[in-house]
Amino acid sequence: MSLDWILLGLRILAAVILYGFLGVAFYIIWYDLKSAEQLAAARMQPLHNLRVVTPAEDNSLVAGDTLPLQPVTYLGRDPDNTIILSDSLASSQHACISRENGVWWIEDLGSKNGTTLNELPISKPTTLADHDLIGIGNLRFRVELES
Repeated sequence: MSLDWILLGLRILAAVILYGFLGVAFYIIWYDLKSAEQLAAARMQPLHNLRVVTPAEDNSLVAGDTLPLQPVTYLGRDPDNTIILSDSLASSQHACISRENGVWWIEDLGSKNGTTLNELPISKPTTLADHDLIGIGNLRFRVELES
């Protein structure tokens, strides 16, 4: 084998190693930028939660649990609800919490035992404020609206 072929092989090997290194470096940079972007987006979004104050009978919801609110959140015993409640006094579709034009609302969906807001029964859609107390059956939730 001549020296020219050996040098050509070494040059090709060096090029493969260089391009492999550059590929790995660009992948790591891309992955870090993507992670940083997702983290920044998560920090930009306000956190809206319900915090369990009075737990469920079967300990499926424990005091202190945090339940994230969606733009439209349904609460009730039915498994199709956003937040499933295991309380014998809760209806299958008990209440709906929704956000319209930056304002949060709660509405009782014709439940048998009603829904309370700050221990007062509600009969029509009512606005929610930070630290309001929602009552559904034996359960109590504290509204946490962080901006």
